[in-house]
Amino acid sequence: MGREIFGPAPRTERAAPREPFSGQPRVIDGDTMDLDGIRVRMQGIDAFEHDQQCTRAGGGRFACGAAARAELAELIGGREVTCTPDGSLTHGRTVATCTVADRGRTVNLNAAMVRSGLAFDCPRYSDGRYARDEAAAKSENAGAWGGRFTYPWTHRDRANACKAR
Repeated sequence: MGREIFGPAPRTERAAPREPFSGQPRVIDGDTMDLDGIRVRMQGIDAFEHDQQCTRAGGGRFACGAAARAELAELIGGREVTCTPDGSLTHGRTVATCTVADRGRTVNLNAAMVRSGLAFDCPRYSDGRYARDEAAAKSENAGAWGGRFTYPWTHRDRANACKAR
């Protein structure tokens, strides 16, 4: 698993930041991190909840919520993350698209999490931006797609949270 830097507690935001910000994140779960003192919710995706369990294709359960958190930490790999906010807040968290530089290229962490099969496109907020990543993950049985699972929004009992508007 990638190295994690545990930074200061997130500051209370009255309004979402409008400019990109960067720093060493503290990963909270598969779609949330603390970065530069700001709690960030990754825009347009929904990852498994920390306590969620999934079933592998051959049987047996695995902690897919913990796997999603570990995947995000691994994708970050101890590198600096840059988040570009969309100007909104959800439950006090700044909503943003986050990236990391990796060997001369920029990796969109939101897309990479969906592509891993441990997060899902949330068309209500993404306008389908990650639908191709989700389709690829599903066709390759990546992450939880290789077995059985409950979508995170259903697990939270918010059945329509990610549906198209």
